[in-house]
Amino acid sequence: MPGALVVRAGDGELVWILLAANGRPLARSAGAYRSDEALDAAWRELVADRDALSIRLGRDADGPDWWWSAALPVRVTGTGMHAGVVVARSARGYLRPDQCRGGATGFLNALSGFARRGR
Repeated sequence: MPGALVVRAGDGELVWILLAANGRPLARSAGAYRSDEALDAAWRELVADRDALSIRLGRDADGPDWWWSAALPVRVTGTGMHAGVVVARSARGYLRPDQCRGGATGFLNALSGFARRGR
């Protein structure tokens, strides 16, 4: 069963890393959070909105690796329109785009597992 790991960065901010059942990192948060509460809120939103995530594949300009990123959709709120925000990234690079796509699918499946069991 996948698990989530919270890591405190050197500057005191928090990031999450999603681990596969075998302990291998699947994904990491795209941003850092200042408090446990902010991280928890972002995690709950990610799990709740997992079906609306937009996945993009790309390559580094200076290397051969493929990477994926996941963004929440564009939203309209009382304060205006907010562009889609990248909330997760692959935890590692992939040699081929099909492997990268498989990694993104594994991430989405793991999020579904969290939704079924709760946090």
